[in-house]
Amino acid sequence: MTIKDTRITGLLHRIHWKPMRFVQLLIFIVLVMLLSPFLRNTPFLHALLSVFFLNILMVTLSFAGFDVRWRWLLILLWFAGSLCNIAASRVPDITQGKALAVASEILGAVLIVFCVTMILRYVLTSREVTTDTIFGAVVAYFLIAFMFSSLYQVVAIVEPASFNMPTGPDITERNTRNIEFGYFSFVTIATLGYGDIVPRLPAARILSILEAATGQFYMAVVVAWLVSAHAGGRKGTGGGRGSGNE
Repeated sequence: MTIKDTRITGLLHRIHWKPMRFVQLLIFIVLVMLLSPFLRNTPFLHALLSVFFLNILMVTLSFAGFDVRWRWLLILLWFAGSLCNIAASRVPDITQGKALAVASEILGAVLIVFCVTMILRYVLTSREVTTDTIFGAVVAYFLIAFMFSSLYQVVAIVEPASFNMPTGPDITERNTRNIEFGYFSFVTIATLGYGDIVPRLPAARILSILEAATGQFYMAVVVAWLVSAHAGGRKGTGGGRGSGNE
């Protein structure tokens, strides 16, 4: 009898925990963002968090209709980007270092685009709006900001004068670039416009415009769809109850 109760309890825990997968991922992303300023001098810890982030992301996408056969593509993209990042800080030639850093950021952006596509496909094809789908949309919003952050870093590496940095941080250092342009990306996608980091050259300005437009489009379309789908689901449930009572 005890074994049976234990199995039932374990089943209930799995059923309750599964719909919270995007909540877990969002919490982990926020923790990584909060810890990133403290990881500048601890590359091992930064790499460890990156591995855990990739693992949680892949687990989440596997539940979101992600084809298992494509997992190796994500692993390959992440591994190639990590190798380029490590090599960029070790090669003596500045030009080669910049090329490797650009390749690392581009591979990261491609990986994020792939993941955002899979998450949004799951969100927009869900039959009903749940806590999982809502947090899935939030996670996709965060990942879009991270993707633009990588693109800003590419522009800054190719042409350091693309952005006006108020305090003049050393944007040649990767962790500093991540923090500064991550901040700028979230400010831009939310259309806050603090004005402390200003795009100066055309490529940086065009990316900023595209991100701001993407943020507005996302809030207007995806969030509106979630609200309408949730309202439609409630009406359908109410109609079903009414017909059942009759």
